[in-house]
This record gives sequence, C-alpha cells and structure tokens, in this order.
Amino acid sequence: MLTKKFDITRNWIHIISLSCNPVPPVKYGGIELVIAHLCEGLAKRNAKVKCYSPGELNIEGVEHVKTLAAPSLHIKEGGLPNTLEHLEAVKLALRENLIAGDIVVFNHADHHRYLKKKLGFFNRLKATYYEVAHWVDAGLQKNIIYPSLHLKQDIGKPGVVIPHGEKLLFNKNPGKPREDYLFFAGRITKDKGVDIALAASKKIGVPLVLAGPLNDKAFAETIIHDSNVKYLGELTYQELFDHYCRCKAMVYMTQYTEPFGLSVIEAMAAGAPIITTGKGGTGETVVMGKTGFIANTADDIVDAYEKLNALKSEDCIKPLTIIRWMLWLIIIYLFL
Repeated sequence: MLTKKFDITRNWIHIISLSCNPVPPVKYGGIELVIAHLCEGLAKRNAKVKCYSPGELNIEGVEHVKTLAAPSLHIKEGGLPNTLEHLEAVKLALRENLIAGDIVVFNHADHHRYLKKKLGFFNRLKATYYEVAHWVDAGLQKNIIYPSLHLKQDIGKPGVVIPHGEKLLFNKNPGKPREDYLFFAGRITKDKGVDIALAASKKIGVPLVLAGPLNDKAFAETIIHDSNVKYLGELTYQELFDHYCRCKAMVYMTQYTEPFGLSVIEAMAAGAPIITTGKGGTGETVVMGKTGFIANTADDIVDAYEKLNALKSEDCIKPLTIIRWMLWLIIIYLFL
C-alpha cells in the first residue's frame, strides 16, 4: 500500500529547478538562488535532498541529478525557462528515484503540468507535491508556497505565504555618501518598467545604470544604447552589492504582480532606498517614506528622488534582519 507519510531518515526531498541556469546561479538567476538556499538549508537539517538542475552543482550534502550537460541558452533568445529535454530528464529521474513518502518541490508552473500524466499513476501517488510560485502562475492546484500575499491573491489557489529567505550581504558602512545615479538589477524588459526609469533619469539629469539579462532583445536594444544608460551586463551578487551600496536609489518599476523581488531586499540590505510601483511583493517589503517611495510614472520618480536625502540607509537595513531567516519557515513547512 502506498503511503505519503514523510520519514526524514529514509525519504527524499526532490527539488526541481529550471533548465536555463545552474544551481546556484553564477550571475543572474533569482529562482536558482532561492533553490540553492533551500537545498543548503534542508541539508543542514539532515534531510535527504536531490536537486534536479543543468550543469554542475556544488552544495554540500545535496545529491545532484544533472538534467542537461550545461544550462540552455534559449530563454535569452525569447524561449521558455524549461526545455523539453530538461523536463524529460526530470521525468525519467523521478520515475527511477521516487519512493513512497517522498516530497517533490516544483519551481515553475511547467513542471507539474508536464509531469502530471507522464510520471504515471502510481508514481504520482508516492509523493507529496509542493510548488514555490516564482511567477504569476502555478501548475499545482494546491500546496502552493507563495513569496508574497499579493501573489497568493492573484493566483488564488490554496497555499501558504512564506517570503523568500536569502543569505544577504549587509552594508557595514551605511553612512557613506551615495553617488548621483539610479540603479536597476533584473531582466531588462518592459514589464520591469525600465523605460519609465530611463525617462525619469533624463528628467532628473542623472545616469541610469542597469545590470541583468537581455531576454527581450528588441526592447532592450532601445534602452541599453541610450546615451543616458550605462549597461553592465549580468553581474555576480558581490558586484551588484557594490552598486547597491553606492547608488542614490534602486529603481524597480515592475508593471505586474511581482512575486517577491529579490533584488529589492538585496538593495535594502546595502542601505539603498527603493523607488517602486509597489506591485506584488515590492509593496510588502518597502515602507513608504521610510525605506523608499511608491511611484507609478517618471514624474513620480522625479518627486521621489528629490526626497531621498530625508531617508536613512540604516532604516533600510533594519527590517531585513528578520527576512534573511524566512528560509527556515519553508523548511519547517515541508516537514510538517
């Protein structure tokens, strides 16, 4: 008889990543960073963890199921985050590895939608399935782990709200004067409002410094070649942290329900105030008039920029001493 009772001494937690980045990511890759921290945290709790991802994985105590020899590049050419080859490799490995009582954690809506029929009836019964929602969609119908309340309200499926946990770098010299430029880290796409940030930077008369992948090349080309923009490419977290510590503000004009916004809390940990639309998770991590300002237009950004000197970097850092431990809530939730 099949059972779903998890036994930490014998059962495995299978964590499924995407095909477009290694775990942990070398540079850009928010989902893969969350997965890496979850794998590491679970292993430290003596859980048996398998991570299904492309390329190499080097996390102590975690078994790697390599789905592709190297991460796929197609997402940077307008493709999807999961190739068919990657999903097939996940399917075959789960068929071979699953035992009754295991836990499977998906990290994209494609995962369950592709696997729900292909795994086979008995394999589906063996495990308990969860999904961490990193986008405005979820493949499972329940057991969703939402990083923000706004995302849960938008998707509307049963689940629990647990903000992403991250091993943040903290600015040890937050009183150092900041430089006159706006900074953005993330996908250089229209749904991130980068064009609005550029228009504002011109009105203010300061540069807009950008870091991140060019997934939408047609849009990105019109932005990165503007004379007011300095485009740095994809950076490591340490390189990003340097700009978070120096910039006048992190401008994050997301135009959709942002699932969480990892770069927002990274910037706040460096003492950078945030200018954002407040959509999705950004509205739950930024305190208006304390750690940043809510803005919807280029003129709103200009108004916010003029008020930045009234904010203290120390006030941006203080709230994050709690957020960095949120990872443990996910770990506890999976075990219960």
